[in-house]
Formats: sequence, structure tokens, C-alpha cells
Amino acid sequence: MDLLRSPCKLFLITLLVLLAALQTDVPAGDTRPRPRVLVLHSYAPDFSWTRDLHAGIVSVLQTSEVQARYRVEYMDAKHHSSPTYLERLLALYREKYTGSHFDGIILTDDHALNLVAQYREELFPQTPVVACGINDPKSLPANVGDMNIIIERLAHQETLDAALHQNPETRKIFVAVDGTLSGQAILQDFLEQVPLLTNRVEVEILPAMTRDALLEFAGERKQGELIYLLVYFQDAAGQVFGAEEIPKAIAAASPVPVYVAWDFQMDSGAVGGCVTSAFGHGQKAAQTLLERLAGNSPPALYDKLLGVNRHTYNYTALQRFGIPLSSLPENSLLLNRPLSYFEVHRSAILTALAIIAILSVIIALLIQNVLRQRKINLGNAEILALNREVIETQLELLSTLGEVIETRSQDTANHVRRVAAYSALLGQKYGLAQEDIVLLEAASPMHDVGKIGIPDAILHKPGKLTPEEFEIIKHHTVIGQRILHMSDRKLMVSARTIALQHHERWDGTGYPCGLKGEEISLLARISALADVYDALSLGRVYKEAWPKEKVLQFIRQERGGMFDPQIVDLFFEHLEELEAIKLRLSDPVRMPKSEEIVGPVHCPTRES
Repeated sequence: MDLLRSPCKLFLITLLVLLAALQTDVPAGDTRPRPRVLVLHSYAPDFSWTRDLHAGIVSVLQTSEVQARYRVEYMDAKHHSSPTYLERLLALYREKYTGSHFDGIILTDDHALNLVAQYREELFPQTPVVACGINDPKSLPANVGDMNIIIERLAHQETLDAALHQNPETRKIFVAVDGTLSGQAILQDFLEQVPLLTNRVEVEILPAMTRDALLEFAGERKQGELIYLLVYFQDAAGQVFGAEEIPKAIAAASPVPVYVAWDFQMDSGAVGGCVTSAFGHGQKAAQTLLERLAGNSPPALYDKLLGVNRHTYNYTALQRFGIPLSSLPENSLLLNRPLSYFEVHRSAILTALAIIAILSVIIALLIQNVLRQRKINLGNAEILALNREVIETQLELLSTLGEVIETRSQDTANHVRRVAAYSALLGQKYGLAQEDIVLLEAASPMHDVGKIGIPDAILHKPGKLTPEEFEIIKHHTVIGQRILHMSDRKLMVSARTIALQHHERWDGTGYPCGLKGEEISLLARISALADVYDALSLGRVYKEAWPKEKVLQFIRQERGGMFDPQIVDLFFEHLEELEAIKLRLSDPVRMPKSEEIVGPVHCPTRES
């Protein structure tokens, strides 16, 4: 009871209980040990096959569920494989790893497998080992023991079956392979896999050639023939090539489709095939090691296609040879496919759909108004109230829509409010009827509605536009007219006229129609001056705000050029009232830097 009477002691006990609860709620997975793994590659990272193998391994080891700690070694056996070099490499590994503990080891390609199989008990005794990218199951080292081996099986039959399906007029297939030991081993595997293929099409194995002879042969192929390229790291003259060099040269020279066996050949311009994936091999090796560390028993020898081979095709090459996408096997991977129009312009299309939805609401309100007016007595006061409500709603929606458009252009909502107020004042001083002043004030905020069809990259670009970009942005006047061309009511007619004509000039050099003088709608002429006056006074993404005197000098300079002379005269006669509107509807922005006016002034607005 004394304890409960002491608030301080009660608080301390509660705090201790909460801390104990938090400690017991820590997930057991967070304390799980992170496996230590050694990755030993046969080749150096300048070989794309090795890079993709490593990427596949790391994609598994670095997941949030695993978070393995791993070391990486590259034997570089493609460039250095002499007995002396291997002895020095072995001495280095003895010095680095004798006494070190790893939970598992991943080997890539045959050189690493041969080295570890011979010296495993000395370097890594009792450590689980998984090897991937291994060429021939018949030539495995005798002392692989309990290692898990993932065979690099080439899907010749699957590739050529797909090639014949995609090119049904094929009469002959030429198989190109170099004369190295690896090349001849791959050729032997090919001959064992496709004995039945010769019953469907003629197959010719090309002898080893020089690079120039091979490219000349490829360039002489005719319709009804295909080339299946295996490996070509060395030509008949002994010249050595990178993994992608010969595939690129043959694909460029050949007038017929070229199919390949490995994914590292896919950047060459070849059509593709059921290629062996280095990334898939790496993933499979890491997954197999984790299975072993979890106490499972994965297959000692994995020689299936699932997970390590995949039908992969080059969209550009398919188009070049007129191969339809429908002829590709199911679940094929398609490389270099261009983005669809929707993917490129997704933002603009979604914005346009949103604007159309808002306009649809406006139309629905107008239709609803018509239907209700037919049912109600024309003399009923309720009709007048309903009309006022619809008009006010329509004005609010149009004003909101104009604000949305300006916000997308990174201008403030107050910009369209000021343009509307300036336009109403100038229209009043011009002597417009009250109804026309109301229409002008409601429709002028919609002058830039067409900008919803302009890509963001152009609309938000800081600095000067290119001539091509300027031609695109000029099109916003026509886009705005089309968007608003869905009703013949006075307000919509006025809005689309302003949207189309607010970049026409009094001297006839404007766009999009090149109208001149009073051919331009009076509402558009008034809105144009109001818009330019406010735009020049504000900072935008592509310019600083102009000082007041520079803005006024520009407007005087453009009297009879860009602007109606009478409207310019009214502007200066009532400048104090316009400045009061600007102050009342001003934005909290930093003051622009002062600028000295020297010589003629040019308008920096993006659309002028």
C-alpha cells in the first residue's frame, strides 16, 4: 500500500515493466547469425559473364532475410593460367585463409572448382561448397566429394526449335564455333543434343575461320538460312576476342537472323534464344548454399534449365527481321522494347484525364440544370436560385481548374486570380457590358488550360527552350481550345476563345493563327495584356521577376506590336488600380534582384 501511495515509485516500476516487455518482443530473426561466405570466381570482373554471375549471387546474399557477410576473390584464369601462376595464387590463398572460418563457399566456372577440389581439405576443411557455371559433368574432378554442382547446360534444342518456329521458311542452319578446347567441347554437346534436328533442316558446322573470313561468310547468307553462334573467343589465326566482340560483328554483317546460346551475347544485336543466364546461375548457386546451411539436401548435380536458362529476345532484332512477338515462347524475356506512348507521357495523360473528369462534372451539372428547369415552373423563384447556384459552381470549378493548371506549371494559384481581376478591371474601363465583364473574369483563368498536354520536361525546364521544344509548347493554345470545345454556352465559348487566341499579336505575328488587330477577340486581347503584365512581374522556373519599371517599359514598347494600343492606354491610365489588385492578391515571394534597363526590352515569357 505504501508503494502504491508513492507516484514516483509507481512510475519507476511501470517503466521497468515496459522495458522488459520491449526486450522480450524483439523478433528472434533479428539475432539470427549472418552467414560468412567466400565467393571464388575463375575469371576477372572485366568478363561480363563473371559480372553477371556475381550479381546473381549477391542478389540472394544481400536480401534482408540473409544479409550475409561475404569475401570475393578473382583468379583471372582467362588471362593467367600457367602452373607457376596457379602455385603463387595457391600460396596467397594459404596465407589469407588458413585458419579462417567460412560457413560456405561459392565457386564459379571450372578453374575455381578444380583448385578447391584439389586443396579443399587444406584450405577449407568441412566447409559446404557449391559450384556453378560448370561445363561438362563427365569431366568433374574426382574429389568433388559432397559439393553441389550446377551444370552450365546449353539449351541448343530449345533455341533452334524456337528459331524454326519463328522462321518457318528456314532450310539451313550454320553453326559457328571456335577451335579452342572449350569450343570443341560445346560443339560435341551440341551434336549430342540435336540429332533429330537434321530430319527437319540441313545443319552445317562451320570450320574455324579468321575474323575477316567469318564476317564475309556471314554477310553472304541468303533468305532461308540462319546462323547459330556458340562461342568465338579465338579465330583460326590465333587472334583473341572479347566475349561480345564477334557476336556484335556477325550480327551487324549478317542479313539473316543470328541466334546465340549465352545471355552475355544478347547485347550484340542477335535475335536471342533459350540462353544460359549467368545471373540465374549465380542465384541458383547462392540459393543452393542457403538450402545446405538450413540443413536441407539439395541435388548434388543440377543440370536442368529451370532457373538458369530462359528464352530471351532482342526487340530491335525481331523488328529488323519481321519476326512477330506472337511467335515467341510463353514467358519470354524481351530486351530493348521501346516504352509505350502511355509510359512516356503517363503524367500528362493522367493529368488530362483528371481535367476531363472535372469538365465532365461541369457538363453533368449543366445537363442536370436543364433537366430540372424543364420540370420546374419558369416563374418559380426556385429556378432563379438554382441558376445562380449552377453559375457560381461553374465559375468556382473553372477558377479551381485554372489554379490547378498554373500549379502544374509551378506558378501560384494567385496568378490566375490576378489575371482575372486585371482583366475585369480593363474590361470595365473599356466599356464592356456587365455580362461580358463577368464572362471575362470567369473565363480568363482558363487561358493556359492547354498546358496539361505539354510534357513536364518541357514545361518545367529552367532556361531557354530549343526551337523544337518551343514549337511543342506553342501547341498548348490549340490543345486548350480542343479541351473546352464541348459546350456552346457563353462561358465555355469565351474560355476556349481566350485559350486559343491569347498569344496572337496586334501586329499579326502571333500564334497559332496569325490573327491581326481586331480579328483577335477583344476578351483575348485584354487577357493577353493582363497575363503578360503579371507573368513579367513574377519569378518563374526559367527567369527572375522583372522590376516594375522594366515591365512598364516593355508594355509601352509593345503598344501596337503585341498589344492593342487602346488597351495599353487604359492600362497606364488605371495603373494605380492595377497595382492595388497586385498588392491585394500578392504572393509571399522574395524580392527580385534589381536590373538596369539598357536598350530595348524583350519578353522572356516562355510562350511569347
